[in-house]
Amino acid sequence: MSVLFAAALFSIAAMQRIVDLSLPTISPDGSKIAFVASRVDLDHNRQRDTLELYDVASGTLRALAHGHRSVDALAWSPDGSKLAAVMDAPRQDEDQLYVIDPRTDSERKLTNGKTAVLRIAWSPGGDRIVFSRRNEPPALSGAAAFRDGFEVTDNAYLLTKPALPAHLWLVDLSGRPKRLTNGAWSVVDAPLSWSPDGRSILYARAPSAIYGLEDRSAIARLDVASGRSTAATAHDRYEDNGLFSPDGKHIAYRYSHGGDPMNETDAFVDGSDISEHLDRHVAVVSWMPRGNAVLLQVYDRAQTPLYVQPLHGSPRRLALGPVIDASIQEQGSIARNGAIAFVGIERHRPNELYILSPGSRAPRRLTSFNDAIAAMQLGRSERIVWHGPGAMVEDGVLTYPPGFKAGRRYPLVLRIHGGPTESSTISFDRFWQLAAAHGYLVFAPNYRGSNDLGNAYEHAIFNDASIGPGEDIMAGIEAVQRLGIVDSSRIAVSGWSYGGLLTSWLEARYHIWRTAVAGAAVNDLVVDYAIADDIDADAISFAGGSPYKGNSLALWRKHSPITYFKDIKTPTLIFCNVFDVRVPIVESYEMYHALRDNGVPVKFYAYPTAGHLPRGPVRLADVYSKWLAWFDRYLH
Repeated sequence: MSVLFAAALFSIAAMQRIVDLSLPTISPDGSKIAFVASRVDLDHNRQRDTLELYDVASGTLRALAHGHRSVDALAWSPDGSKLAAVMDAPRQDEDQLYVIDPRTDSERKLTNGKTAVLRIAWSPGGDRIVFSRRNEPPALSGAAAFRDGFEVTDNAYLLTKPALPAHLWLVDLSGRPKRLTNGAWSVVDAPLSWSPDGRSILYARAPSAIYGLEDRSAIARLDVASGRSTAATAHDRYEDNGLFSPDGKHIAYRYSHGGDPMNETDAFVDGSDISEHLDRHVAVVSWMPRGNAVLLQVYDRAQTPLYVQPLHGSPRRLALGPVIDASIQEQGSIARNGAIAFVGIERHRPNELYILSPGSRAPRRLTSFNDAIAAMQLGRSERIVWHGPGAMVEDGVLTYPPGFKAGRRYPLVLRIHGGPTESSTISFDRFWQLAAAHGYLVFAPNYRGSNDLGNAYEHAIFNDASIGPGEDIMAGIEAVQRLGIVDSSRIAVSGWSYGGLLTSWLEARYHIWRTAVAGAAVNDLVVDYAIADDIDADAISFAGGSPYKGNSLALWRKHSPITYFKDIKTPTLIFCNVFDVRVPIVESYEMYHALRDNGVPVKFYAYPTAGHLPRGPVRLADVYSKWLAWFDRYLH
């Protein structure tokens, strides 16, 4: 049976066998690595988590905290004897804080409450844990329960009550909690960091609990004894990832390059941009043990590598062997001896656990959860580079069908990433492999606004939400066609979120498509501004301000795909979640009616759930099945 499975093409059934790994957390002495393994639970349409413990010396793996279905926010105690984790709690709706003894697999629940614990950090002495959680809603009864009108500000349109701010709490190992902060402002879901002397805690603070205003977060320092918070930096927004250095002398954090949110995010230490000359978008900052350098997870030329950035000097890229995408945590991924634990993805292997030991030339893979997937017939992915408008160097990823034969021309399907501040990488991707198994070339272009080619390319989308990115993508298609492997009469375009926006845009502006799939597409930028949850970011990204100020409205309309609905003739499949507040479903309804009323073949599937992506593995499989069946209908 295993031989037959290994010889098979990748499929929806195979996708559901993938084990996802996350939160690699190495003990201070480097002897043990805790992480989370997530497996598909189809009966409950969810991922079921297990807390795993890997012993580095013996190479043995065992599960901890049996009986829990969700695991998050891992942290070793300073002496490495205990492990803190946020897990689901019996008879409680929200996840709570536990402390686990790995030697006996015993656990103790330290918190209770109606809201989930978000972030955690051990005190240097190992006797207390600081954590963040949202305030509990007020308990109201009788007539008071119906006086529920609330003031609308910059909240998403489906909000039914005021957003609850998050705050800091302290709990000792006996489970006695103490509130540390309070107010209408909110602690952001970002790392919490103790000073080595245990007197201060760094955290990211936003002026409101409204999601769309979280970009205004700045790093604050809490004096534990007095409960007083002060600014830790000179900035008042666009900061997160605040961490004390191991000796407490420095503060590292992420901040938008030049203070412009349209720029890449850089690594800062004590107000200095130490990654400026690396010129890559920094996803994670973590201190190296000696405190003279930081470890960075960045996006770089269709990969996600790791760099060591000294406080003074040039960055050094770590050799990661076959790993294309590496994922670390802000805290807990580096042992005192410099060993780095991370989750990695290779070209033909989904995520596994790796360790990069000091002095090693390449990391060592520690787990084999996804051997069966790696042994299947998979499509080869490679980076494609071309010159776009203005001679900009651009890139993307091309995945070939399994068994690709030179000299043959294949149908080409585009899968455009969202964001736009994201990027497609040459590592294993579920959808690309599914589409490749259907016999398609799969092209994933990194258009302007993508974060893998430096600050100038990322910033180039400012005031150019659609036109420039569309030109970038068309130039990429031309580069792929020059390879002589594309059947130009069979090209499809598709994407989700911002990728959906560009799908709709490309349908209207260019007429080379046999078919299209638009998921949660931002079809109407003005509607999106008015009711989505990221209002502040949108106002800055597209026009430098509100569409209702000055002469901005014309620019917003100009870049909205719905403006050009009469030019769309391509058969289109539309997806969206009913309760999506990132890209509200009304924008999909607009495009559906615009196409249907003008005789364009169109189908629209809505899923009765919240969230921006299909929630749960059953819905994801349904979306992908319909997506690929739509391609097959028009391309085969």
